[in-house]
Amino acid sequence: MSLIRKLRRFPGANKGLAALEFAIIAPMMIFLMFGSVDLIDALGASKRSQNVASSLADVIARDTEVSTSEITGLWSAVDVLMFPDSSTGMQLRITSVSIINASTARVVWSEGHGGMAPLVVNANVTLPSQMMTPGSSVIMAETDYSYSAPLSFLYTGLVHMNHTAYRRSRLVDPIPRVN
Repeated sequence: MSLIRKLRRFPGANKGLAALEFAIIAPMMIFLMFGSVDLIDALGASKRSQNVASSLADVIARDTEVSTSEITGLWSAVDVLMFPDSSTGMQLRITSVSIINASTARVVWSEGHGGMAPLVVNANVTLPSQMMTPGSSVIMAETDYSYSAPLSFLYTGLVHMNHTAYRRSRLVDPIPRVN
């Protein structure tokens, strides 16, 4: 068979067409699948980390006083709130802040956990301007979560997820810290 005749039959040949299409599409599909697993897991971990900050601030804001045993109980509740992720890479801090005037907010008390140091009592802190109501107080809960992706396809190494939640004291201003 001559070369010209083979070239004329080439456009009409469709043997192996499905294999060719699969070879072109398969890498993109694999990338999308593995990438979506990492992305969805990262978004879930971020949401759970944010939920931890909100929950801690909300529980403290409902109290009339905060004891050491209550703080210890809150630290142990973090495991449940972060499930199915591990809470071992999470650093936390709960701080009671008293707002002196429209530009000054000071730490009343602060507790850290997992390696995050508490803030210094009477130190000035910066709050969002919407929170700066003179004569009131705010509970500020902060989380720093070191996330490691399950497949490490999109995210390699540790990704730090930082969240801060603010809640106004509901019953007393400011909420005292007792032993």
